[in-house]
Amino acid sequence: MPDIEMIADAAEVIIAGYAMRKCKDGIQIFNLNNRKSAAVFQKDGTLVETNMDDIELEIAKDYFTSGLKYMEV
Repeated sequence: MPDIEMIADAAEVIIAGYAMRKCKDGIQIFNLNNRKSAAVFQKDGTLVETNMDDIELEIAKDYFTSGLKYMEV
């Protein structure tokens, strides 16, 4: 299980419990309220990989779109 505190500290943006940070593949998004939920998006919004269900993925993508303007990408 990932360390939630470490993920939150490393995040560039946190919106409604979803932490976002840059990685080599794009932007990682972690649900801080569910340790098993994560996704990776490319900077253009293309999904690379996820273990989220469809509903949570749509929520995360909305937060990704909103949070991207606050990140230096």
